[in-house]
Amino acid sequence: MAKYMVLWELDTSKTPEDPKAKKAQILGFHDVVIKQLKEGVIKEWGLFAGEVCGYTILEGSAVDVQTYVASWIPFTKSKIKELMAIDESLRSAKALPE
Repeated sequence: MAKYMVLWELDTSKTPEDPKAKKAQILGFHDVVIKQLKEGVIKEWGLFAGEVCGYTILEGSAVDVQTYVASWIPFTKSKIKELMAIDESLRSAKALPE
């Protein structure tokens, strides 16, 4: 199973200007993330302090990543990075021609 890092950025043009509505939207996003963590949809989630962007770690297939990313459209824009563990990197290095 592959591991992916989703680097996401909130699309602030989709954020309400009214402070009460903005707070409700942000709290709603947190509720969704907490639910996804509890259900195992995602493994880790974090916000970069002082910014409107962060990261999510999930495991699965490309279809799983696409489904996850699509669920946040139009509120976020994402970049995806497939991660390799040290053992995978070592296998790759050993497979290099001499």
